[in-house]
Amino acid sequence: MLIAGVAAASGASAQTIGRADPFLRDAVAGLNARTFYMDVEDNSKPPATTRKEAWAIGGKLFGRTGYWRDTVQLGASYYLSAPLYAPADKDGTLLLAPGQHTISVLGELYARLKYETSTLTLGRQEIDLNSQRPAGVRSNRSDLAYVGRLDSRMVPVTYEAALFTARSGPGGGDGDALYHLGWIDKAKPRNSDEFSHVGSAIGAAGSDSGMWMTGVQYAPMKDFWVQGWYHVVSDVIRIGYLDADYVMRLAGKSHLRLAAHYTDQRSDGSNAFAGQSFSTRNAQAYAEYGAAWLTLYGAYSRTGSGADIRLPFSSGPIYTQQVTRTFVRAHESAWQAGIGADLGASVPGLSGWFDVTSGTGALNAASGARLADEIEYDVGAVYTLKKKGSFFDALHARVRYGWVTDQTRVGDKHSTDLRIDVNLPINWL
Repeated sequence: MLIAGVAAASGASAQTIGRADPFLRDAVAGLNARTFYMDVEDNSKPPATTRKEAWAIGGKLFGRTGYWRDTVQLGASYYLSAPLYAPADKDGTLLLAPGQHTISVLGELYARLKYETSTLTLGRQEIDLNSQRPAGVRSNRSDLAYVGRLDSRMVPVTYEAALFTARSGPGGGDGDALYHLGWIDKAKPRNSDEFSHVGSAIGAAGSDSGMWMTGVQYAPMKDFWVQGWYHVVSDVIRIGYLDADYVMRLAGKSHLRLAAHYTDQRSDGSNAFAGQSFSTRNAQAYAEYGAAWLTLYGAYSRTGSGADIRLPFSSGPIYTQQVTRTFVRAHESAWQAGIGADLGASVPGLSGWFDVTSGTGALNAASGARLADEIEYDVGAVYTLKKKGSFFDALHARVRYGWVTDQTRVGDKHSTDLRIDVNLPINWL
């Protein structure tokens, strides 16, 4: 099924493939191996305490051909998340399927058609709509749109979809534009091996609605990009989104980055999602200063009182996204301050960060009741091995710890969240 299997079965050597048609010559195959441990103690809803814990192993086995006659490409990916340690009474980490069961799924099986600079991808697929980040800046948002991979556990979200993308411009991020138009029929949540209609996957019980989406990503000049998106799930939800991000290069290797985005979410049609109409919005601003090994950053967020911002299929283009919380509850104001350090001069490949985010004024959108103020402290470290020719080249290990305080009416309640993940890409072709 996968290109790796075909290559192994045929015994084709790299030299033979190199002389073949681009359909085989440009093929890639491999394994993205991953293991992930997570331990959560949630005391945010007193008097109850919720414990979630699991250790999983697995990854992504993938294969993709080159283009046949510069027109047709085929690809497939198989995803696995199996328990190494998974107490039955500590379910809910989303590393595994409900009940701490194994996730095993053919998450991608697609054909991609290309004409000049336009592509049409059909079938099961990951959707990654992230525009290329400028060099040297902080990777603070893993998904830059409301449809993405949400790859924050063992297995990402994948879709049964048709996605058309057209590119214009000279390349290099100066006057480049990407135009997107897509239809998503079904989505597979990250802790499941089943595809459901988009409406149902979002949370509208019994909905068989899919999603229409369209967007433009434009770089008017180097280190400056803007994007706009519109998503519609009939009778469920509509999402509009605008984003701008600019990096100013200063003396030496220092930089100043300024960014902002605006989101509008509201019910659609028969309001199958919430059972009643809703409308909300969120505005965020972000600033970052980097010099040599040090990065300082901060963000501010304000969410409308009509509803929480919903993030069903991505980590969201949210600057206040933390290890545990997102700080986009109805009527919530939030600020963030943080510091990052590149420690590569002492330990090559090592970096770390510490930040704090505080959210106040949140309300229950249905009842208007005041919710607890929340503050989260996060610390983390990332190590990436860069050793050409080594089996472990590009090994990526990360540890994160979040400590949250909810200021409830019965006193402060503390919750913790520990996450450790190790990723190793292994390329066969």
